[in-house]
Amino acid sequence: MKKTAAWCAALIVAMTIISVPGIQAEGRAIGLSAGLDYFSNYFWRGVDYYGENRGVIFPFVNLELGQTGLSLGYLGEYSSEVAGDGATDSDKLWYGADFGIGFSYTIAEAVTIGAKVWYYWYYNSVDQNKKINANDHDESFATGTVSLAVDALPLTPTIIYNHDYYIDDYEGTRETDEDFYVQFQLSHAFQLTAEAALKLTAGIAYYNQATAELENDPSSKKKKGISDVTAAADISVTVGGAVIHGSLNYAYVPDEDWYRDATTGIANKHHWWSGFGASYAL
Repeated sequence: MKKTAAWCAALIVAMTIISVPGIQAEGRAIGLSAGLDYFSNYFWRGVDYYGENRGVIFPFVNLELGQTGLSLGYLGEYSSEVAGDGATDSDKLWYGADFGIGFSYTIAEAVTIGAKVWYYWYYNSVDQNKKINANDHDESFATGTVSLAVDALPLTPTIIYNHDYYIDDYEGTRETDEDFYVQFQLSHAFQLTAEAALKLTAGIAYYNQATAELENDPSSKKKKGISDVTAAADISVTVGGAVIHGSLNYAYVPDEDWYRDATTGIANKHHWWSGFGASYAL
């Protein structure tokens, strides 16, 4: 229910190609950065990924390959309960090690085009599905993303298209390559001091989730519609190669396919969460 996506992904809220959740320092000499982000809720494409108000930890590493516009990235996904003993078997099913490659190119300081491919490897999913769901399904998927940002216009209007490809077709009972997620975003950064910056981001997204429908489950159905209308404020402080940041995030979920829990029937249209993190660039 929570997982649906495949050939295009790892985007949302920060507008960098090969994005990682935190804001990172620019102008680094080597192009290598690493860090750790925490969010009090893992909101993803209209749903709470680990369940309502369950946090997530994102360790990440990013390498920019000189002036080529190419980037390589790693992103981990772990329920914040991994730090204690509260992680459920369902949480562990979705622990991820994600790997990506991206390209970004700016034309005349007016338009930036981007492309990236990420593979989301849920390495526990087969064993955990055997344990709790009596199947051996692999929940891993790949996502391909293309983006266009108009830097010359105020608020940098940006459109992002993500297309997913799922590894496992559940014994031929679901589509694997029809999911897509389209975003439109606006953002603006304010330089508060020489070290501190505030970035405001707002967006709206449409999600088509064909993988939600299984041929052998009459109660399942494809889901589609506006999955999230989002706003975020992220303040960061940069000292040398180190960056620390904190954010406040809000999402409104207008479409019933996304705001009503398929299991409990409970409606939740409003989602708030906070985040903070740190990174270091060489």
